Amino acid sequence: MPALLGLARAIDRFSSWLGVIIGGVTLLMIGVGLFNVFGRFADRYLGTQFSSNSLLELQWYLFSVIFLLGGAYVLSVDEHVRVDVLYGRLAPKRRALINLVGTVLFLLPFCVIVLWVAIPWFRLSFGIQEGSPDPGGLLRWPVKLLIPIGFVLLFIQGISEAIKAAGALTGHYEYRTQDELEALAADVQLDRAGLDGLLVGLPDEAEARMNETKMNDDQRKK
Repeated sequence: MPALLGLARAIDRFSSWLGVIIGGVTLLMIGVGLFNVFGRFADRYLGTQFSSNSLLELQWYLFSVIFLLGGAYVLSVDEHVRVDVLYGRLAPKRRALINLVGTVLFLLPFCVIVLWVAIPWFRLSFGIQEGSPDPGGLLRWPVKLLIPIGFVLLFIQGISEAIKAAGALTGHYEYRTQDELEALAADVQLDRAGLDGLLVGLPDEAEARMNETKMNDDQRKK
C-alpha cells in the first residue's frame, strides 16, 4: 500500500502542474476573447481586419482544452460536481467506500468507453486532415485529439482516487474532503497570524520596559 500511495501522490502532483497550465490557458482564452470583441468593433468602425474565423475558432478550441484537460485536476482537488447531498455528512471511511465503488464501477469504465469511441473518431479526422468548413478556419482533428487525451488523464487521476480511497479504508491514508482541507488550512493561517502578532508585540513590550527602567533611573539620579 505505501508504494501505491506514493504512486497516487505522484499522480496528484502531475495533476497540480496540469492545473497551473490550465490556469494559463484560461488567461489566454480570455485574452483572445477580448481581442475578438474589440477586433469586431474595429473592423466595423475603422475598416480594419483584426477579426477572423481562425481567432474565433481558437477561442473555443482553448475552451475545449480547459474543459477536457482540466477534468483530472478538478477531480484531484475534489471540486467536481456531486449530486449526493448526504456525502458530506458521512464518516471519512464511508465517503472513501463511496468514492472507491464509484471510481471502479463508473468512472474508470466510462473513461474506457469514451476512449473506445473517441480514438477511431480522431483517427478518421486525422486521416482526412479534417478542417473547418468556414473560410480561414482551423483544422478540426487537433481539438478532437483533446478528447482521448483528456479521458486518459481523467482515467489516471481516477486510479489515484481509487488508491487513496482504498488506503483510507485500510487505515493507511487519512481521507479528507477538499472542504476539510480548506478548513484545516484556514486554521493553520489563523494560528500563524496569532503567532506573528505575538512576535510583533514582543519588541514593543520590551521597548516599553526599557523606557520605564530608564525613567526610574533618571528619577533616582535626581
